[in-house]
Amino acid sequence: MILEAVIMDVDGTMYRQGPVRRAMLWRLLRAHAASPLRGVSTMRMLAAYRRAQEELRGAQSAMPSMQVRLACERTGQNEAAMTSCVQRWMEEEPLPLLARARYPYLLEFLAVARARGLRLAVLSDYDPTRKLKALNVSAFFDVVASAADPEIQAFKPDPRGLQVVLRKLGVPPQRAIYVGDRVGVDSRAAERASVLCAIIGRSGAPAGGSFFPASDYMELCAFIARH
Repeated sequence: MILEAVIMDVDGTMYRQGPVRRAMLWRLLRAHAASPLRGVSTMRMLAAYRRAQEELRGAQSAMPSMQVRLACERTGQNEAAMTSCVQRWMEEEPLPLLARARYPYLLEFLAVARARGLRLAVLSDYDPTRKLKALNVSAFFDVVASAADPEIQAFKPDPRGLQVVLRKLGVPPQRAIYVGDRVGVDSRAAERASVLCAIIGRSGAPAGGSFFPASDYMELCAFIARH
């Protein structure tokens, strides 16, 4: 295999979600200490929004634009309230926390990939631009895409996002690797797009099959050095 490109997920792949989610729960509770009922409503809205995404992953002809509407149906909230809630608590408030939760050796991995002449891209479920900036990695990437982009309009494991990114990179699928964190989502999307997948944070599983297990980014550095 001659590797020409690395495509990466963001959430759970470039940073550890556990510490961010715990910090966000504390922020949410503190922000609603004087109005606990409003806090409960906010948590219900965020949970419904996340559940809606998982429902849409497996639905035919489902588009990311349906997520807000589906979450509203589950909670009885209007779209303006849902959008405002998601924007604050999922898009804005987590940003200052990301750099501290960044995976060890991520920057080294990206630098090694660049030094080897590989093209780098991002494919995420949501617009990752602000998160990449918060993680201090924006400058590494040639292409940045999300499921909501007009030419994609599909959540993983639909392979459309990877296919669009590959086309923009000008790289055939057999010469790219997709780095993600979810076997049932990222590796399945990669398999359907005929792209090798690396699942970060996994060890002990046999290499091959639908994904390559990588315990950390140093292991991924060694992998790309061999390809």
